[in-house]
Amino acid sequence: MNSLKKSMRLTKILAFALSFLVFCFSTEAIAAPSTLATLIITEKAPITEGKFSIDTKTPTPLPDKTVIRSAKLFLPTGETGTINKIQITGSNGLEFGCQDIKVKNGVNLIKACGGPAVLEAGGVITYVAEGSGFAPKLNTNLTVVLSDDF
Repeated sequence: MNSLKKSMRLTKILAFALSFLVFCFSTEAIAAPSTLATLIITEKAPITEGKFSIDTKTPTPLPDKTVIRSAKLFLPTGETGTINKIQITGSNGLEFGCQDIKVKNGVNLIKACGGPAVLEAGGVITYVAEGSGFAPKLNTNLTVVLSDDF
């Protein structure tokens, strides 16, 4: 049970990184998936002055190989911006990367970046994400829903 909790914690951290690929708005607008997924992770991040930046590492290694096939971004109605950079680095080096993607509500970042994102087991996962040009609201939240289903 303890390893399951660690695995879920690590998965949430990875999802948070990928969530910047899929900017979101309020959680009320997130629709339930139409198929049965075995992994669904929802994360929120603040956009301040039209920008966001994340640079973090997971506290424990990824226990199993994980394939993220969908990373849907939700933003408030009319909100747009650019994902300047997403990099996920693991024990085998760069495992997923994407840059300069124009985003709006409902974009699947995995599809826009040519995914899926295959994250190998073992080693600490580092992720970096940056975005800019978010408007018309300069201070809002984004939500990303990551899933192993399409």
